[in-house]
Amino acid sequence: MGIKALYRAPVESARHEQIRLLVQEYFTQHQKLMDRPSRRYAERARRALIKLKKVSHQRGLELLDLYSPYRNQGKPIITVPQKQNQPRKKHNVS
Repeated sequence: MGIKALYRAPVESARHEQIRLLVQEYFTQHQKLMDRPSRRYAERARRALIKLKKVSHQRGLELLDLYSPYRNQGKPIITVPQKQNQPRKKHNVS
């Protein structure tokens, strides 16, 4: 995959912070589940993973907006991709 042009400046959004907290919540509940096995901690860890899946999908769409030309038609490019003219190494099969 080549270098893509960015149409927007990357920022740490509220969803980024939400993902960090959900990951922390999952690992906390998972550790409690390992220490004291119970249905309550298993359900809490599962709920945290379900929320994490939903929020990470939304964050993925935000990140897609940074470089997708389809979603940024008519907007100026912030960074211009530079071509890398490095020859590929050939593998010697002996």
